Amino acid sequence: MKFYKDLFNPKIREVEQGSYITIGTFDGVHRGHQQLISTVAREGKKNNCTTIAITFDPLPKVFLGKKESDYIRLTSPQTRAERIALLGVDLLIEYTFDQSFSKMSADDFITTILVGLNPKKIFIGKDFRFGYKGSGDYEFLKREGMKFGFETEVLEFIDLNNERISSTRVRNAIKSGDITLATELMGKQHEMSGRIVQGINDFTVFFVPNCDVMLPPAGEYMVTIENDNSKHFTKAVILNTNKSIEITLDKLMIHHFSKGNVILHFVEPVTAIKTEVKVETYKELHSILG
Repeated sequence: MKFYKDLFNPKIREVEQGSYITIGTFDGVHRGHQQLISTVAREGKKNNCTTIAITFDPLPKVFLGKKESDYIRLTSPQTRAERIALLGVDLLIEYTFDQSFSKMSADDFITTILVGLNPKKIFIGKDFRFGYKGSGDYEFLKREGMKFGFETEVLEFIDLNNERISSTRVRNAIKSGDITLATELMGKQHEMSGRIVQGINDFTVFFVPNCDVMLPPAGEYMVTIENDNSKHFTKAVILNTNKSIEITLDKLMIHHFSKGNVILHFVEPVTAIKTEVKVETYKELHSILG
């Protein structure tokens, strides 16, 4: 998969034969997103067209002032890109969602972004909106498609246990500590990338995420930690007032995983930690980090 950033009025060789496109924030790349992106990849290749996923960073709802605690990202931009790549699209185009972009009209979105990609068909989710104040929707795309020569198809939501799969539902599952449900909704374990920064003792280290990604509530969790060469199953402890995560490792594993970036996967919760116990512990950890 090839990656482009902020590609306006695009003139790229890859779309000479036409493209199949999907658009969304794809936060968490949950099973609903997977169906949408996989459909584009499959149908586009069947029709000899380049397949494209278009996404945004930061999350539009965060930039537009929605309650930040409700919209902490589920995946870093890098993890999102890696998950999208596994679904088979040819190109990922990420746009910076800033003040200027937020003011872009639906018409300008069509003419400055989509038309240059030579779209033959666009696939969207049922609730997809774009353009200033969400003025663009399926009906708008359908009308514009008649003008510019592309079709638009809406894919239905996917349900789990008679409830729609959505990023909000994944976020609520993680927030409540239901790691099993979050895994079922995403089809993958909740994960974050980061670094091992310092040891508390011979068997406990700190993991600090590279990006502000949603953490489960305070408690003890079974996790896997991995890098390019190996994977290890162990315990992690999250404390209420500190975004650092304690991980239990033996000396050999500490040395092995301290050399670069690692990925932490949450497998299942073990125990909940009482707030009052955690605050005292955090003071001790803070003095160590300081």
